[in-house]
Amino acid sequence: MNFKTLMFAVAALATISLSSCSNDDNEGSSSVNPDLNGTDAMVSAACDNWKSARQDWEWSEAFLFGAAGDYAIDPHIDTWPFDRTMFDNYMKKYNPATNESDAAIIDQAIATGQNLTGFHAVEYLLFREGNARKIADLNADEVYFCQSATSDLYLNALKLVAAWGGTISSAEDKILEEAEFESKDYGEDFMNAGQAGSSYSSVTLATRQIIAGCQDIIGEVRDSKIGAPATGEDINYIESPYSYNSIQDFYDNIMSCKHALYGGWNITGSPASSSLIGVCLNVNQLKSAAENVQNKLDAALVAVSNMKKPFVLYYSDASAKNAMTALDALDEALSALDEAIEPYSSQETLVALFKTVNKEFVENTVRPTYRSLADHTKAMLTALTQITWK
Repeated sequence: MNFKTLMFAVAALATISLSSCSNDDNEGSSSVNPDLNGTDAMVSAACDNWKSARQDWEWSEAFLFGAAGDYAIDPHIDTWPFDRTMFDNYMKKYNPATNESDAAIIDQAIATGQNLTGFHAVEYLLFREGNARKIADLNADEVYFCQSATSDLYLNALKLVAAWGGTISSAEDKILEEAEFESKDYGEDFMNAGQAGSSYSSVTLATRQIIAGCQDIIGEVRDSKIGAPATGEDINYIESPYSYNSIQDFYDNIMSCKHALYGGWNITGSPASSSLIGVCLNVNQLKSAAENVQNKLDAALVAVSNMKKPFVLYYSDASAKNAMTALDALDEALSALDEAIEPYSSQETLVALFKTVNKEFVENTVRPTYRSLADHTKAMLTALTQITWK
């Protein structure tokens, strides 16, 4: 699906209220651009929705073992650092805002690549030093590029919703049909673990996949997102540097583990009784290991939150090493819980409880997270497409 087709489809969807994007004389909306029809408020609204969509995405990273990985959606929309050199070369060579052939080239590069698209392409175009850019500092080709990259983000968010069996409107279904996207139902596959046709040979194997998904993102945050710059391995390997959102990204990644383990897409308090941790807390043989995970999870969230901000300026601060240590302890606690569960993989009572865990993981964590991601990327796209050029 090309950018213009998707724009037409988005326009057919229900209108989203963006009162902050009006042309009223609000604070921060006074700058003008002789080449663009837009306001600072429109850019700011897009930035706000970028941060909301960004949180949704980071909240999903504990379950990248599904469609996000299988369809290479993760590397497509979340590769960093953004390739500024390649982008500058494209902007020197092409004028997508005024040339249809150039627009087609840009749309294709965004749709098929991973270094010129996704969250960090949009971030680079919208933010500087943690703040929304002024409309006066943007040009029409940058706005076109940002709109096209955001439409691609929205399309990929819809793919994730559909792939996990989430709620899709008829208009959104048409967008996916135009993109020729088809997928198995990852949600049903996970909930039907142990049954014929499921890719999971047992219920407990699927439940333990929740732990593995958490460990995967914990390891990435510890070793790559924080570790690569903090240790000097690669000081350019900094996520979300233009929005100054790095530490929030890290924190939300660990919150994705809490959501997966505690049983809710935005849960902040005690675990649900039918969640993985909730069940383990009520099994004598697993209670101690589950409590240890709770303690180490809380400690990791505090350690990440206490990192000196912004990370792009303070990546070598001792607080980064403290966070890495806390994340290592959380990783070890999850390994211990997984080892404690393994001997009881066929225990009938526990299997019945884990079957409910798996069902509610899909219904209460995965599906609503991706639905919120799609809604926020759509809102960002709506804000951006209010900006036009003369």
